[in-house]
Amino acid sequence: MSTKRHLDLSTFDGRLLNGLDFCRKVYDLLDQVRGEPDGIAKLRLRPTKKEKRLIEELIPIARYVQARYREGRRIKVRWLSGSQHYDAILLSSGALVEHGEVPKKLFLEVTTSVHENEYLARRLLHERGGSFGVKGISRDKKTGDILSKPHVHSNDELATDLAGQILERLRVKNDKPYPPGTVLIINCIPNGLILDSEWKDAIERVTNARLHLGFREVFLVETVMSHSMTLYGHRKRGPRRKPK
Repeated sequence: MSTKRHLDLSTFDGRLLNGLDFCRKVYDLLDQVRGEPDGIAKLRLRPTKKEKRLIEELIPIARYVQARYREGRRIKVRWLSGSQHYDAILLSSGALVEHGEVPKKLFLEVTTSVHENEYLARRLLHERGGSFGVKGISRDKKTGDILSKPHVHSNDELATDLAGQILERLRVKNDKPYPPGTVLIINCIPNGLILDSEWKDAIERVTNARLHLGFREVFLVETVMSHSMTLYGHRKRGPRRKPK
């Protein structure tokens, strides 16, 4: 009887994988970590590079691949753990590539839009079962203890905060050099559970800011409630083939 293969970052690092196989293995790794001793704690606290890269890079890339893999476009992914100016290479083939709708090669860069206290909220969730939210968290300057106090949100505060966090990541990433044809994936972590209307409000605020985007596209993904959205930057189309 065969045993299930143990997965780790070496399963992905530098390996060219079919896009759907990549997604399956990413989610298998998530299930594997969750099933380990103290697995939930590992996913919350991310004590090693494995959990951190899984949550902050591999899962957002898998969500992007799932959103783009379709008829006329087959995808392969090579994730890299090094210090290069991107996190993964995406290779496409099929009719959409042949007709110049999609480039053969793209670079993927992943970043996270998150409040600075989010890691403390995860720690409080693990140690005390929850908190009053990221805006009510502080540290006692004398003892170093994490304090959590109630914070009352205004009607549009979650959307406003999320938009601000996304715009901050866009501004930071726009100032850095990336290869032509880079897709920026922003892993969006709101300051609380965000409704469809609040997500749409946040995206509208980002769009209305009219930032100059130096990326081929920006893919926004929120994994808890499965929200996603694409913002387009500079897109260079290949030559269209004349119909026969």
